[in-house]
Amino acid sequence: GRDEAPESKLDKLENLMVGHSELARTDVPLMAAILSIPYEERYGPIAMTPQHKKNETLRTLVDITEATARRRPTVMFYEDLHWADPTSLEALELLIDRVQSVPLLVVLTFRPEFQPKWGGHGHVAALNLSKLTRGQSGEIVSALAGGKELPDGLVERILAKTDGVPLYVEELTKAILESGELVENDDHFDYAGAVRDVTIPATLRDSLMSRLDRFTPVKEIAQIGAVIGRSFSYELIAALAPHDEAELDRALDQLTESGLAIRRGEPPAATYTFKHALVQDAAYDSLLKSRRQALHLKTARVLEKDFPSIIETEPELLAHHLTVAGQAGPAIDYWIKAGTMAFKRLALKEALSHFHRGLELVGSLPPSSERDAKELDLRTLHGTASLALEGWQSAAVWTSLQPALELAKSLGRREALMPIYWGLWVYVLTQGRIDETQHWVDDMLATARHNNDHDLLMTGHRAASVTSYYLGDFTACSSHGDRVLELYDADKHHYIADVVNTDPKTAVGIFVSAATWMLGYPDRAVQLSEAKDAHARQRGHPFDLGYALTWGGQVFELRSEPDALLARVEEAERLGRTYHLPFISEVLAQLMKGLAWLRAGRLAEGTAQFRDAMGRWSAGGGLALMPYFRATLAECFALSGDIDEGFRLLEESLEQIARPGWGERSHLAEVLRLKGWMQEQRGEFESAEANYLASLTVSRQQQARSWELRTATSLARLRRSRGDPTGARQVLAPVYDWFTEGFGTRDLLQAKALLDELAPTADRNTGNAGTP
Repeated sequence: GRDEAPESKLDKLENLMVGHSELARTDVPLMAAILSIPYEERYGPIAMTPQHKKNETLRTLVDITEATARRRPTVMFYEDLHWADPTSLEALELLIDRVQSVPLLVVLTFRPEFQPKWGGHGHVAALNLSKLTRGQSGEIVSALAGGKELPDGLVERILAKTDGVPLYVEELTKAILESGELVENDDHFDYAGAVRDVTIPATLRDSLMSRLDRFTPVKEIAQIGAVIGRSFSYELIAALAPHDEAELDRALDQLTESGLAIRRGEPPAATYTFKHALVQDAAYDSLLKSRRQALHLKTARVLEKDFPSIIETEPELLAHHLTVAGQAGPAIDYWIKAGTMAFKRLALKEALSHFHRGLELVGSLPPSSERDAKELDLRTLHGTASLALEGWQSAAVWTSLQPALELAKSLGRREALMPIYWGLWVYVLTQGRIDETQHWVDDMLATARHNNDHDLLMTGHRAASVTSYYLGDFTACSSHGDRVLELYDADKHHYIADVVNTDPKTAVGIFVSAATWMLGYPDRAVQLSEAKDAHARQRGHPFDLGYALTWGGQVFELRSEPDALLARVEEAERLGRTYHLPFISEVLAQLMKGLAWLRAGRLAEGTAQFRDAMGRWSAGGGLALMPYFRATLAECFALSGDIDEGFRLLEESLEQIARPGWGERSHLAEVLRLKGWMQEQRGEFESAEANYLASLTVSRQQQARSWELRTATSLARLRRSRGDPTGARQVLAPVYDWFTEGFGTRDLLQAKALLDELAPTADRNTGNAGTP
């Protein structure tokens, strides 16, 4: 009962779930939460991330269904699936996956344009419903007429008009039988008047309205019910209808007896559902706009006053009624509340829909600081939800957050600046416009210092660390990363990942570990990478952990350790699919999987995998790291014998790096090295050496000892092959001698082997003992 005490509700819920369905007691608070029953005093808080909580809630719903079906064979019916919300469809996917082992028949109806994801399952069968045959339509007419014959030619007119549409056959026949234009005799009907004919409504909607028009109280109740929705409760329509209880009961009885609506339960606990959406539409469309708005406003007021639980569980319902009622200001507040609730549950598509509805209304408000504040909240939330669902490169991030920045500044809303700045910076970065991100970094840090905003300051240093990495300033990357760790407090900054989907400590761990490899510390890079993963696991945010395992797995690709990378990628892929994070599972994981396969020597399948993943990344606007991705793919083409295609990809990489405002130089030394290597394969030795030397220049400017070692090894091989072992040793030995760790990695092992091969030759040619 609505007024029942929370403890009594929990007792009933626990009896149903634990006693009846034999579920774990720990599942009870999940259901209590979606029913808005206070549960923490009995069960304690739900210690889960929003995504984990959502997944466990959907799993529990399916468990309850399975428990019901295992007691006795059960049929579950879903109608009009084309109108289902995304989260309901997620629950249905889980149920359909499990139904093959449960005595449960699930029947679903939907329009042809709806494309279900489960159509390929072996235990799913599709049945296309065609129009009724004339014989089948005639059987419906005869059944509705009680087996009595209709006047000559009337059945044929009905069949011709309805064209085999079941609902139309039924409704048109009922409309004619109720019209008063026929007289019922013993075994047949006759025309009532002198004119041997009846009026046949032109359309199905006309037929429905002709039936509603015959009874004024019924029509009025149907109209009020249509304003409420496809289903409406006795309690709510009683509060809205201008009738006493007896009149209301008679009208509702007539509505259900006519077959236009179906009743479940007994008043006052009854619920009424229109037989078909078209019945609701017909009743709704018959209202004048002014009357419709008044009813929506009255419905909203009654819900606010008498149904407070709906405000907590379904604020989008209040938002809808207030929107149609023309009450934009209050409607926006409820759209924000609904979207925020959906976002916290990681029902991201629903969240975006609610925020979009709110943004559509903002323009109708008169200019004011209050109006601007609502727009700021909506834009910030919409941009953040777009980041979570569509990825950093989503155009919605920019279109939502760029106007929000000026609003936040003009309103003095300092707390809104951090997610806005971060979203704009990461959007520009992911687009590949690395040089341009420096402006956002500088603006972020200056604003943070001016406002004495430590959270924005930490976010600014985080952004500075990443920007420095992509620009090839690996020392600055590490320095800014250290500043983030100084400012970071695990408890105080726990909320940041919930706002921007990634944790600052995780993020700097990703880039500082890769920068540490490039600076020449391969073992320390692994330690930092593993520490970052451990932190992400402890943090427990699925997107953050997936990010750490994929983008943060680059250290193992750089160390040429594909098995270690692949293990992390496969975990991230499972994580992304478990938590419905397609950007993790279908974009980032697929990119890193392709890299792992290529480094493992699986050239054919790795090339196909990597090209497809690069296409997904760039199709969404992702161009950061593409110079390196293209260069890696180019290397694989060259190894497979297609040097021309490899060369083309390398030129594309260098072109992107050179674009004004772009300037991604983190992997420039390697791109130049690969170009030299391909020229060497072509026999263009002078050009090859020139590019090797250019690569060395870049790596030395960047203090990137690992890139320098790799290029020095390639150049030493070239010089040795051209009869200059001394020159080979002179370029490689000083670089190798600098290293103090990582001697078990591929690059250092190859360099050492080459130096060992060069030492005897150098001794013979120079007479010097040389160095090992």
